[in-house]
Amino acid sequence: MQAQTITAPNHLILGRHCFIVRARSLPNRFNQRPGMTLLVAEDQPLELDVEGLPAASAHTWLFAPEVRRRFVSVQPHRSITVEPAHPAYGRLLHWARSDALGLKQFALTTEHRTALDSVSDQQGFDTWIERLLDQHLQPHIKPNPRLEYLLALVDANVENGATAEQIWQQFRQRYPSSQAHCSHWLQQCIGIPLRKLILWYKLRRAMESLSDARPATELAHAAGFADSAHLSRICLRTFGLNPSQANDHKILQVSRLCDRQY
Repeated sequence: MQAQTITAPNHLILGRHCFIVRARSLPNRFNQRPGMTLLVAEDQPLELDVEGLPAASAHTWLFAPEVRRRFVSVQPHRSITVEPAHPAYGRLLHWARSDALGLKQFALTTEHRTALDSVSDQQGFDTWIERLLDQHLQPHIKPNPRLEYLLALVDANVENGATAEQIWQQFRQRYPSSQAHCSHWLQQCIGIPLRKLILWYKLRRAMESLSDARPATELAHAAGFADSAHLSRICLRTFGLNPSQANDHKILQVSRLCDRQY
């Protein structure tokens, strides 16, 4: 994350099944991510409204998917989101679910904070997450072939405009079951339904194109959305930003974690 000079006040770093936002002046609207999210304060504790509860503050937060939150005021922080296909996702979800509300306040050691500052590639990020989970004694989660197959189906078919029903139909050809049972199983595995996972994959594709100078409608269609209004609604709900703000290079600079697997 230090390999590139940051010229905008906010920086989005895209990785493999993860991304990091280093924010200094982003709007403080309500948002909810379809993945596991760590919020790390740059200096003062982060004061948040969470799901309508009284505001609470902590230097470091962990949120399960879809937990709705908003900064009480704009505060410098890093937001680290880990997506369902990332190897650490299951461990993070298990940790968050140890609280009934799906959120945790925890301490980040000086060593881990310094290590985060020095992350510059995908392997370094993955190591940082694993060490954090080990330090907090989170159990390892066995690979789930059924989930891996479903995620591969989504990845392969979302670009073609496949619906949740169509993907479930393909999935049940290999793993026979009712759609209701499959939906319940997926909610237990990743904390979001397939329809929202597909929307996330589309939004992620739009994020991948943020550095391109393309009109909003073209960006929306390329990512698989019906129109720019649909993309705008999903982007605003997920990030608290509309696409024009996210695509303004004076506001947000986009880069990628180096990864030898790319």
